[in-house]
Amino acid sequence: MIKLAVSPGDPAGIGPDICIKAFGLNKDLDFSPVVFGDINLFKERAQNLEVDIQIQEYKGQTDLDGKSFWILPYPLDVKVEPGEPNPNYGGYLIKVLEDATNLTLKNEFDALVTGPLNKELINKAGISFFGHTEVLADLSNTPKVVMMLTCDNLKVALATTHVPLREVPKLITHEHLCECLTILTNDLKLKWGYANPCIKVLGLNPHAGDGGYLGKEDQEIVAPAIEYLKTKGLNLIGPVSADTAFVGKNSKQIDAYLAMYHDQGLPVLKTVGFGNSVNVTLGLPFIRTSVDHGTAYDMAGRKDVDENSLLEAAYLAFNLATRN
Repeated sequence: MIKLAVSPGDPAGIGPDICIKAFGLNKDLDFSPVVFGDINLFKERAQNLEVDIQIQEYKGQTDLDGKSFWILPYPLDVKVEPGEPNPNYGGYLIKVLEDATNLTLKNEFDALVTGPLNKELINKAGISFFGHTEVLADLSNTPKVVMMLTCDNLKVALATTHVPLREVPKLITHEHLCECLTILTNDLKLKWGYANPCIKVLGLNPHAGDGGYLGKEDQEIVAPAIEYLKTKGLNLIGPVSADTAFVGKNSKQIDAYLAMYHDQGLPVLKTVGFGNSVNVTLGLPFIRTSVDHGTAYDMAGRKDVDENSLLEAAYLAFNLATRN
C-alpha cells in the first residue's frame, strides 16, 4: 500500500477540514494517508463538521487500516480556533513541514502531500518563508526546482514563482530558462511517461515582445534559449504571445506550458479548474503535490468546505508513486 505523508497546513485555516472530509469520508482509498497534526484539534474539527473519524496514532506501521484516520501526533502548545490565525504557531508549521519532508526523503512515505500555509503569518513569526517550493528544495539539497499546476490535461509550469513583478525580468536568464525547461521535460518523461513532451514557452512581454518593440527579452534571451535546447533534443515551441497561447486551436498537441511569472499562467489554469487542480514541485528527489488554494480562514470549520483539490493532490501523488 502506498503511504502518503500529509502536512495539513495552517490549523486555523481549512487544512484540517479538508483532510477530515477527504480522508475521513472516503474509507476505501487506494492509498494510506498519514496526517501530521494535533489529535485533539482534529477531533474537535471532526465534531464541528459532523464527520465520524476513527483516529489511530501512527507509529511507523507498514500495514494501515483503511477504515481509520491515521495521525502522526504533533501537539499544539496554543489553542487554535477556526478562522483565527496566530503567528505564535509559525514555528510549529515549519516543524511539521520539515519532518514530513524528511520522512519522505527517508522513504518511510512514498510521497508528500501538503495543505495550504499563510506566508504572511509565518514571516510575522520571524521565520523567512517564501513558500513550500523553496523550503522543499532547501531540505532536499536540490539546486533547482520548478513549480507546476495541473488540471486534467492542462499543465502550467512557472519560470518564476513568488517574487514581485518588478523582479521577474532580471530572473529570466538563458541559464535559468534552460534549467527550468530541462527539469520540466525530464519530469514529464520520468513521472508522467511522455516519450517526447511538447512544451509551449510563453513570452515575457506582451505579444512576445513584438519583434523587440515591446521589450527585447524575448528576442535576446527567451528565443535563443529555446533554440539552444532544441539542438539538445527538447520539443519546444515559442516564445509565443501569452494572450492567445491557451486558445483551443493553439493548444493542440501541447503537453505543458512554461509561463514566465505567477500571474501569467495560473489565472488561466485556475479559471478552468480551480478546486480540482494540483500543485506539483518538479525536480525534487521525491514526489510532492499540493492543493491549488490558500488557507481560506473565512471557510474554516464550515461543513461546505471543498476538499476536492486535496483529494486530487493525493490521488496524483498516489498515481505518480505507483509509476515510479
